[in-house]
Amino acid sequence: MTDKTPNLREAAILAILRTDNKYGTQIRGEYNEFMQPALTPGALYVTLGRMEESKLVTFLKKVPTLGGGNDHKYYAITPEGEASLALFIKITSEINLRSRRQR
Repeated sequence: MTDKTPNLREAAILAILRTDNKYGTQIRGEYNEFMQPALTPGALYVTLGRMEESKLVTFLKKVPTLGGGNDHKYYAITPEGEASLALFIKITSEINLRSRRQR
């Protein structure tokens, strides 16, 4: 298990990638649907780069079909990313539970 607790932005990106591998535009679109402030492309790719260095995500290159088009860099959550997200969920759940007890 990892001891790397992701920040809120990283946790949201990991949660988005839990359902399927996605490319940056998809991640940003889903993130901006429910998170504020909106994530700019620059901030997204800096965050993804940091997450890749921390082994929380990896990327897969999807080559275009015969019809042409550009290569896409698809991001995927890693086992370390899954563990890190689980740790984030555990910590935030504990904080929530403690705050309810103190009311």
